[in-house]
Amino acid sequence: MIGAPIRRGRWADHPYVAVGDGPRTLLVIPGLNDPLCRVTDAWWFSLLVAAYCNRYAGRHTVAMVSRPEGLPADVSTRELADGYARVLEEVGPADVMGLSLGGFVVQRLAADRPENVERAVLGLAAVRLSTHGREVVERWRALAEREQWRPICGEAAHMVASGFRAPVVRGAATLYGRFGSRSSVDRRDFVASADACLDHDATPWVDDVAVPTLVVGGTEDPFFAREEYRRTAASIPDARYVEIDAGHDAVLDRRREFDGAIHGFLYD
Repeated sequence: MIGAPIRRGRWADHPYVAVGDGPRTLLVIPGLNDPLCRVTDAWWFSLLVAAYCNRYAGRHTVAMVSRPEGLPADVSTRELADGYARVLEEVGPADVMGLSLGGFVVQRLAADRPENVERAVLGLAAVRLSTHGREVVERWRALAEREQWRPICGEAAHMVASGFRAPVVRGAATLYGRFGSRSSVDRRDFVASADACLDHDATPWVDDVAVPTLVVGGTEDPFFAREEYRRTAASIPDARYVEIDAGHDAVLDRRREFDGAIHGFLYD
């Protein structure tokens, strides 16, 4: 249930959906597939986003913030982080959680702009993609160049839902891939996001992250190696690590463990 009105708008040209009225702010930065449907592109999707954000409301005002349209072809995760830094200049210092590619952006924010980030959560994001993760992103990039959204949506749905929610998530993804994305997705934004994801490797500078950080990793994640999650947490001076026996589906199918780790960290 969503206990407060949903707010939609833009901060520093970044579309957002927000819920809650807590005294602290939690910004959620979405993953690679954000250009397929940004948080304000459709009311039904805004409702889904608000339901997710509500999981962390209470002490927080929670907003999921999409990347802006019209990304430069050679955009880097540092430049994406600069955009979110401008968002934080509008809303004030906040806790920031990045999901997958969003975690890459949070790494940059927490290293380059620690004055804007109170606590950082890397939700299913290590310092770089695994070999298998690179193969998936490269495949999706090639599909996006041909504007073949349906297989991307279908494969992504299989990765994020494996329990009782799987049929609903996969059915919705199939319908969206078939009907919802034909004219609404700019392939250039997806390709630019994929390239930024493929180019990201925080190994040389991740120890510059200067804020308390939580790394949540999955043992069977198709995008990140288990050992890389552990090295990521070990390399950040003030970090803790929570490992979940799951893959990228931990956000949906291991909600108690995933959310429990985040609540425990943010409210510690």
